[in-house]
Amino acid sequence: MVPTTAPKKYASLAKRYKTQPPEQIFAHFSFDRERGENWETPYYHLQRMAKDEDWNFHRDQFKATGQTYPILTSYLNYTFLRLQELNRIKYSTDEMRACFNTGLQTPNEKDIFATFRRNRFAREGKGPDWILFGFFDSYSDRLADFKPLPEIASYIEDPADLVCDTSYTFEVNYDHIFEDNRERLPDVLKDNRTLAISAIQGSVELLKQKIIRNYKIAIPHWYDSKLQLLLPLNLTSAHEADLALVADKDKERRIYRVRTVLTMDMAYVDARLITRPDREWLNP
Repeated sequence: MVPTTAPKKYASLAKRYKTQPPEQIFAHFSFDRERGENWETPYYHLQRMAKDEDWNFHRDQFKATGQTYPILTSYLNYTFLRLQELNRIKYSTDEMRACFNTGLQTPNEKDIFATFRRNRFAREGKGPDWILFGFFDSYSDRLADFKPLPEIASYIEDPADLVCDTSYTFEVNYDHIFEDNRERLPDVLKDNRTLAISAIQGSVELLKQKIIRNYKIAIPHWYDSKLQLLLPLNLTSAHEADLALVADKDKERRIYRVRTVLTMDMAYVDARLITRPDREWLNP
């Protein structure tokens, strides 16, 4: 059910940084240090329940010390924010329990739900409003308070937006990419504007032929409440993308506007919200 009062809007599912005010956080994810647990333990239990998936980055430059599931933690956080936007978080009749659909499934294809209990001490400034209770599949008796069960997050309104239309042209703001995203470029290009723009232009010119031969290289990407496409930007190698172009579809002008590029880890995290990306080129 929906609470009798308007649901509070939170900035994140769990704590994202040390000094984040508790009123911005939906839930506390508890763990027991004395049993050898740490802040990732709840995510460990979730990934154990779910279908097998690699939730860490492959390349050393994207890995962070002390993190085993960085993709999963980001996925769950942004899934929660999308569900909050869609009002798809369910509450028990007494408003003491909450639940949402994680969008993940067990190996037997049962949906997995995150459940929470009310933090009775939140009003005293002792933590967020909710505390993680656990993750349960759709057959669990623990979900009896939330029938019918909450729906998964949705992102797609027009299925045509999932495929790159090769009849459109690319309008690329090369100056903006270089000036605003210089630090994301390969080292050899960061201090050479002419060489950087020439390399980006050359890669973009080849994109349409790549897409015609393999439409799957365009990967749906969700950011800032908008569906976009990610495309490989090969600057230093013909075989391995250095960055991901973000293509924003303009149906009226029949163009894809490109104003920014993402590092591979940033791109994968955003793309994973919609589906598990093919790691053919997006493989951070």
